[in-house]
Amino acid sequence: MKPNRSRKMFECPNCGAEVDATARACRECGSDANTGWKDAEEIDYQSVEIPDGYGGEHDANAPRAAWRRWGAGIVLVLCALLLLLATLLRWV
Repeated sequence: MKPNRSRKMFECPNCGAEVDATARACRECGSDANTGWKDAEEIDYQSVEIPDGYGGEHDANAPRAAWRRWGAGIVLVLCALLLLLATLLRWV
């Protein structure tokens, strides 16, 4: 397969790389028409809103998970005590 030499290219205003005229973004720096071919520092990423439920510090399920861990720990300790008691009673 021969490369198409008649492709139209332009220079990325941000990084100077060759960009295909049909490309949606620069392969080197990621700039595109929506960002205005801006530098990463110039793009306002603060406007991105993250939906609820994606973890972070204020996870709604954190208290429930903590209780489950405590419950599992208590059950394991009780099982160990019962096993120890059964072993001691066998020796008596």
